Amino acid sequence: MSSKLPRKGSNPPSSRRKQSQVRPAVQPDERRQAARWASDAKIQILSPIQVHATALDVSAMGIQVALDQWLATGALCDLRITTHTGRVIFKRARVVWARRVGEECVAGLHVVGSIVPPPDQQ
Repeated sequence: MSSKLPRKGSNPPSSRRKQSQVRPAVQPDERRQAARWASDAKIQILSPIQVHATALDVSAMGIQVALDQWLATGALCDLRITTHTGRVIFKRARVVWARRVGEECVAGLHVVGSIVPPPDQQ
C-alpha cells in the first residue's frame, strides 16, 4: 500500500491551480485602433433598414450611432453621411456591436468601404 505523503527530503506536490496575477487595468483607449472625436454628422441608414441615426462619435475607421430601430451585429449597412460642412459621402459599414440604451439602439459601425450613391440620392 503506497502512501500519498511526500517522502522525507522531497518537495511537496505542486498545486494544480494557477496562481492569480495582478495585472494593470486596461485603459479605454488601448482597445481603440484610431482616435475618436465627437460628431454632429447626420447619418441616414439606407439599408438594411431605412432610418435616420445620430452620430455619437467618429474615427478614421468607424462611427458610433444611436437610432430608434435595431441593427443586428454583423449586418452590412449602406450609409449617407452629411458632415457639419454639408459634404455628403456614401459609405458601407459593418455593425460590430449593438446594445439597447433606454429606448434607443446604440451601435458601433466599422467602415469597410465607399459605395456609389443610389440613383435617388445623387
